Amino acid sequence: MFCREQVARFGAHRDEVASLGGSIVAIGNGTPAMAQGFLRQFPLPFRVFTDPSRQVYALAGMRRTFGLGLRSLVAGRQAMKEGHRQGKTQGDPWQQGGVLIVVPPGEVVFEHVDQFAGDSAAPDEVLTALRAVVGQAP
Repeated sequence: MFCREQVARFGAHRDEVASLGGSIVAIGNGTPAMAQGFLRQFPLPFRVFTDPSRQVYALAGMRRTFGLGLRSLVAGRQAMKEGHRQGKTQGDPWQQGGVLIVVPPGEVVFEHVDQFAGDSAAPDEVLTALRAVVGQAP
């Protein structure tokens, strides 16, 4: 549910990200077939990759946590209110994600590492950081 929520929230800002010279890329941890199935169900306006080995997650410092706590349940309830539903879990269900802004030649200038399921960065926070990187005031 949370990955669906996050791609929907960030996809809504694709044009603004592009106007700032950026692009959105999603990286999942399922198999290529799982990623293709996800894209058939949720056509996304940006590129999607998958890393079943989770090496990208490890290199980016993303967390892997077990279980769902109260904060995840609260975030889940909010996601459901917004129309996002949990489907069949694919990939590693305990791998948490995050958001990075990476500039050439590979420097990370913004990072949000999810601490628990549902701890997603707010698009406004990421857009503010991207504007700062390109030197545009909000």
